Amino acid sequence: MNTALPLHGPEPIHKRLIVAVGLREAVVLGPNGTMERMPSRQAAKSLAGNAAPILCHAPSVARRLGIAPFPALDVLELFAFTRPATSCLPTPAGIAAALGEVRPTSLEEQALLLRNATELLLTELGYFDVLTERDALVIAEAMRDGSWGWGAAVTQALSHLADPEGLTRPRRGLDVWIRLASWSEYAPEPPPESHAVNPDEARTRLTELVGENAEPRPQQSDYASAVCHAFAPRAAADTPNMVVAEAGTGVGKTLGYIAPASLWAEKNGGAVWISTYTRNLQRQIDDELDRLHPDPSVKSRRVVIRKGRENYLCLLNMEEAVGRVSNRPASAIALGLVARWAARTRNGDVAGGDFPNWLADLVGFRDTLGLADRRGECIYSACAHYSKCFIERTVRQARRADIVVANHALVMTQSAMGGLDDGNIPTRLVFDEGHHVFDAADSAFSAELGGRQGAELRHWLLGAEAGGRSRARGLARRLEDIAALDEAVGDALAKVLDAAWCLPSQGWIQRIA
Repeated sequence: MNTALPLHGPEPIHKRLIVAVGLREAVVLGPNGTMERMPSRQAAKSLAGNAAPILCHAPSVARRLGIAPFPALDVLELFAFTRPATSCLPTPAGIAAALGEVRPTSLEEQALLLRNATELLLTELGYFDVLTERDALVIAEAMRDGSWGWGAAVTQALSHLADPEGLTRPRRGLDVWIRLASWSEYAPEPPPESHAVNPDEARTRLTELVGENAEPRPQQSDYASAVCHAFAPRAAADTPNMVVAEAGTGVGKTLGYIAPASLWAEKNGGAVWISTYTRNLQRQIDDELDRLHPDPSVKSRRVVIRKGRENYLCLLNMEEAVGRVSNRPASAIALGLVARWAARTRNGDVAGGDFPNWLADLVGFRDTLGLADRRGECIYSACAHYSKCFIERTVRQARRADIVVANHALVMTQSAMGGLDDGNIPTRLVFDEGHHVFDAADSAFSAELGGRQGAELRHWLLGAEAGGRSRARGLARRLEDIAALDEAVGDALAKVLDAAWCLPSQGWIQRIA
């Protein structure tokens, strides 16, 4: 354990300026505790020639100061490293809430908050457990070698995690896929039973969810009772029971349908899929399900969030990016923060899950959100990381879950393609934001051909073209064995590939703008 505040580096942390910026003014907190409020333009001049200051969200600070991006120690980066996969709004107030501090109400209080947050987070690193956080030091060393501003202070705070034999290598910290657990393959689940949900049971479950001390909501209770019909046994094959339920704002519709849905799942050993149109509602439903399963370990088994493949971190993309660190040392900063998150994320969702999307603003898109799975490039079981893939893990978890929260597009695609990833078609569905279902159905059951689709088709047919770093193999490589044995196939393949050159190529949108 290292309880001392790390102060070493090119400029000790305690000697840095701390800057809080408003719309027209800024406050600069000096190393000796002096605090000065000044116009933004004056603050920009005062920062010139000084060591990188401590601040919150460097890009927005630079915009408010009216200057180009400049080197800085961003407390958000330190937070993302110290508390990965933890929600935090990218503002001083957000940092205060995440750390349990008092919300700052002035620029002066924001500056003091940033100083306190820095001390708290660096001290917290000194208490990291050697058994569970050994990777933190080697990741920090790799980030420090990539010129991370916090690198010297963080590695000193984590010095108690050093390997006594000196065998650690920075690369071992970034290769997070090695430390991830493999998912397990289970026997197919039996078909769900078909027991009804009694309206009185739904009312009782709703009372348990909202709490006995909650304000009585008769309309919410009636809503939960009414939607029970949708979970009744079918009177005949291919004739699902449908309920169109509407309630005003503030009634509590989400818990109103979660109550009977959770009962049906428990009674029948099947999953209820809750479909939404927006990511915000997905997050809201996920939060409400904390009432059903307060224990995170239980919730992780019983509740699964399903999204399209392009929402998840691809471990093969991550490995390829780590392999380029020797040529791009600065990329270790972003990759280190992603590695810290990947080891602790709930499901690997980089587009609305527990990944801090503001990291892309701070350290770039390419090595953060750009590591997500890209359409048409997944090689499935041929991938060395298939057994640890976040996408495949989520698919398998959904097969055994009670509640699956998805979006309309995925649910419609599941139905249109007979199960998509897992071959399972849900038998009980709740469409929240139902007024968007028709648009989602139009998209799922229709074909669209435009510039984007043409470019994707070209990519699929030709594979990676000159200068690209894609893994797409192209049709020629897929069919090379057959084409070598059958001349007619070879001739047809050549004609297809010649025609593919007429399709839009990379950057087509810029050429017609």
